[in-house]
Amino acid sequence: MDKNEVITLIRNAKAGHKRWVENAISLIKGLPLDQSQVPVNATECVFGQWYYSTGQDLKSFAVFKDIEKYHDGLHKTYREIFVLLFEEQEKPSWLSRLFGTSSTVAEERQNAARERLPILEQQSRSIMKKLDELEELVAAMHDGQEDVQQESSLN
Repeated sequence: MDKNEVITLIRNAKAGHKRWVENAISLIKGLPLDQSQVPVNATECVFGQWYYSTGQDLKSFAVFKDIEKYHDGLHKTYREIFVLLFEEQEKPSWLSRLFGTSSTVAEERQNAARERLPILEQQSRSIMKKLDELEELVAAMHDGQEDVQQESSLN
């Protein structure tokens, strides 16, 4: 693969990641969205599918390897948020329904999910920063280099 193709793939991965984050934020804020649009598993999102397949051609770049810890952390944080928002709770007792405490619990869980949003956003910024670095490294490679994977092993 030449460097222009690789740069295009990196940019597509960045766009997929941005969409995932936007969808996650929408869910956290309570906007109606299909939960399947924000996969919990790191290998199921658009970015993860790229990272763990064709992206592996770039694994000899140290910055590429760094991305994984941020991506895994992002999905761990989102998993915590997802549990807060969507995990089935015990059915409220008639007493809690009578006094309205079941809605208080739901509100507390929603607030706890929102409190994790800045962490998720910071992890996303770290991923994007590393992807920008990776894109710059690939762009700086010699023009005419036919195989980015071969040249990346020299870095």
